[in-house]
Amino acid sequence: MKVILLVDVAKLGRRNEVVDVPQGYGLNKLIPSGQALPATPENLKKLSMNLEQKAEEKALVDEKFKKAVEKLGDDPVEVRVEANENNHLFAALSAEVLLKVLKEKGVEVQTSQIHIKTPIKEVGEHEVYLINGNEEVALKLQVVAK
Repeated sequence: MKVILLVDVAKLGRRNEVVDVPQGYGLNKLIPSGQALPATPENLKKLSMNLEQKAEEKALVDEKFKKAVEKLGDDPVEVRVEANENNHLFAALSAEVLLKVLKEKGVEVQTSQIHIKTPIKEVGEHEVYLINGNEEVALKLQVVAK
């Protein structure tokens, strides 16, 4: 019996793969537990349409990421935050704050693409990373007190 896996199943296959399993295992275990669907022509068509749609969405995200990186260039991004007299921030700089600053500059990235390796807690020059899949781009920040 052929089934389409909806989740990764150990020693059987990964999500969205069509695998051949014994009929009893497919009908009594995989399909009732929601781990698989029967590989009917309708389900196979839905799977291929779903995979095509995900590939298009990924291509769109990749294109937006490349445009964002090009738009930023090598210039440091200035971030204005509240700080005390010792140049320490009242709260560590978060990805959401950085996302807001980037949107004001006309750069569109997602919060999940911003990676701050070490917490930014003081005024000065810092480095964060924009990550998309295996691609990682360093972004220089100039944190300035208001």
